[in-house]
Amino acid sequence: MNARLLQFGRALLFVAVLGALALVTGCGTTEPDNQSARPWNSPKSWEGGVPGMTYDRR
Repeated sequence: MNARLLQFGRALLFVAVLGALALVTGCGTTEPDNQSARPWNSPKSWEGGVPGMTYDRR
């Protein structure tokens, strides 16, 4: 087998393993200090409703 082809195969395997590790590890955290009083996906007071009307849906 060609030595250059073997080296290319090893490099390709190394890149594939690094890619798989990057997908598996992710960037999620379970830190309790990162809790907010208001969830990130709750609607804000200025979102939705009729313009000019004071409608607070908390």
